[in-house]
Amino acid sequence: MGAVFSKRHEKLIFEKRIGLSLSKRVRKRIWHVLIVYDYPCSYQPSPYDNWIENSQVLDEVARELLRRYGIDELKAFNDKDEQIPVDLNGFVNGCYPAQVFDVCELCCEYLEDKEEYAFQQNVNRVLDEEEVPWRFADGQFFKVDSTFLSEVISHSHELLRQVGCAGAIQEFTDARNDLTSEDFKGAIHNSCKAFESVLKFVLREESGNASTLIRKLEGIGFFADLPEGIAKPFSGQVLMSLPFIRNRLSGHGQGEEIMNIPKEYAKLTLHMAAALIQFVIERSLAMGNGETQGTVSDGDDDLPF
Repeated sequence: MGAVFSKRHEKLIFEKRIGLSLSKRVRKRIWHVLIVYDYPCSYQPSPYDNWIENSQVLDEVARELLRRYGIDELKAFNDKDEQIPVDLNGFVNGCYPAQVFDVCELCCEYLEDKEEYAFQQNVNRVLDEEEVPWRFADGQFFKVDSTFLSEVISHSHELLRQVGCAGAIQEFTDARNDLTSEDFKGAIHNSCKAFESVLKFVLREESGNASTLIRKLEGIGFFADLPEGIAKPFSGQVLMSLPFIRNRLSGHGQGEEIMNIPKEYAKLTLHMAAALIQFVIERSLAMGNGETQGTVSDGDDDLPF
């Protein structure tokens, strides 16, 4: 179990540098989604015996919150702006916004994969309809800046899940979290790692840097539907744009002076990674590689420059 939203971004939340606000209406709608997925579940109280206890998802979420926060009871604000003891319903409707996200993320940990995906889609529907600039994917929340980019990123993430590319999913998730946490070099680095993992996946390769992998795409006719004079420049100038940013801004090649990377470059890289991942997977499927289940290496390869 990884850190919940409020712990992952604790410093930015404390410094009030993370823009997050949830209206009473949004909280109530999220609570109604949570109720739908309050399925029966079971847990093993002690690792030293096989005794199994039956429970409900939201009961376990409430207990897990106490453990994660190190507290004895849940408290939230009432209409008089006073903190009072509450049940989970009262907590969702009166806690800090980041803690609402904590509840949703913990809920995912008790759901099966199919149920988890449906739950996240329903939460995203609420966020979209209420124009809240956050989305929920792979059990974690991330901020988006426009409807178009939200759709591209979400669709790319879902494509990765469909083809079973676990390494790239984790790297893509890390890139999103790095951006939110203002680790801009980390966001750039992990965005490119996710892209390279996808290239290895569709090529069924376990190693190779971006330039080597992109040349191999050319070798299997990946761009065969383009005119002969365009295919090679397309792969070299378009697909290599992401590794270029990584190598110049996040990896080696910065020269003697270490650069401080503005947020806009990290956002650009993440969005480019989402679009390129979507392109490579969809192109691979169109070529008849729908059953590709390659093994990808999560380690860092040598940079091509």
